[in-house]
Amino acid sequence: MGRSPRGSTSGPTRTPAVASGTVTSSRDTSSNDGRRPTRTLLVDRTFGPWFWGNLASNTGNWLFNVTAAIVVFRLSGSAFLVGLVSVAQFVPLVVLSPIAGAWSDRVDRRRLLFTGQLIAAVSATTLAVITLRFGAAGLPSAWPVILTALGIGIGVAIAAPALNSLVPYLVAEDALEDGIALTSLTFNVGRAIGPAGAGVLLATIGPVAAFTINAASFVPLLVALAVIHPRSVTTRSTLDRSVRAGLRYVRENRDILLLLAGIGATGFAADPTITLTPPLAADLGGGDSLVAAMVSAFGIAAALTSLVAGRLQRAFGSLAVARAGTLLLAASLLLAAAAPLAALAVAAFATTGAGFVLAINGFTTSMQRRLPDELRGRVMALWGVAFIGNRPIAAPLHGGAADLAGARWAMGIAISVALLGAVAATRVSRFDADATERPDPA
Repeated sequence: MGRSPRGSTSGPTRTPAVASGTVTSSRDTSSNDGRRPTRTLLVDRTFGPWFWGNLASNTGNWLFNVTAAIVVFRLSGSAFLVGLVSVAQFVPLVVLSPIAGAWSDRVDRRRLLFTGQLIAAVSATTLAVITLRFGAAGLPSAWPVILTALGIGIGVAIAAPALNSLVPYLVAEDALEDGIALTSLTFNVGRAIGPAGAGVLLATIGPVAAFTINAASFVPLLVALAVIHPRSVTTRSTLDRSVRAGLRYVRENRDILLLLAGIGATGFAADPTITLTPPLAADLGGGDSLVAAMVSAFGIAAALTSLVAGRLQRAFGSLAVARAGTLLLAASLLLAAAAPLAALAVAAFATTGAGFVLAINGFTTSMQRRLPDELRGRVMALWGVAFIGNRPIAAPLHGGAADLAGARWAMGIAISVALLGAVAATRVSRFDADATERPDPA
């Protein structure tokens, strides 16, 4: 039977088919004959520019993340201040995303996304100009980098709900898994290329080049947003478009709340890849190159996994894939924490990346298929808060624990949270099974 909210103000719900604990579409239960190959989306006039622009932007973002972490660690020697970079970057997401989500359901999502990206680009360009003038070593402290992260965070907070809710309007309904997987691929390829590029640039030219390239990486996505034409969706003008309506919808639909919890657990458990790699590399006797290798291994494995994530979801169901991903994520973090050798730690971060992608793609696809169009922006704003917005908590918590007890022991926090993600996936599966067995009211 279909699931509907228990409050009338949240708007109508797209009715999912629920079977075997997994929400499915006609694509899940029918032959794939006639379905376009995934690769055709890369040259699609609507999705293609979005994909390539997102790839450039995400690569620059990870180039900045790793370079900023290393520069701040060099300047301060504190894992806590490394974590503070994430606090500055992601606190705005918690504060502004729910409001931006309501805007996303009212205005042209492309324009909102363009505005947010432009703010982030200006912030990144400011740091690039400062470091070109004085050099990274000439910075008086870590604060110019932290303040730049804050500016980027404000732009990302404005753009994130529109970005996260736009994919269903760029692809056909039966290509949603592939659209989400390819969007995830841009994130994970960027996570592979960006840190590797940071390692090369820091070892040769220096952080100035990395900050400059990051500033330039915003341009392709800004251009893409000017040329793509998402399909339009008509909704009733009488619907409640307030932020409260989105929160009410989540509160009244337990499965959405559990999926957000799983997404939050996955994002929290991935934080050590940035916050704990500098002190873990130092513990293993390595330096900047080992930090870049661990983060790149995560990204490379994540990118490769993204190529098969959609296929795995169609074969086993989104929730089963999410559950397997969170368990792999926990096991891999445990291996990284216990690794006596740098090579083993790099391998552990690779499998961590695979688990991360399986988990986040599984949770996200399951949630996207359940959301009504008129609430998508506001609920996907909460997706952003759950996934990235916990970084202001996760980063200083992991960093502070590493300063007090060491990076290896700090990994235990992320491992515990990853296991909670597996619990959330299991609970949603049981919720769907109960909904299937529950008879419709007469």
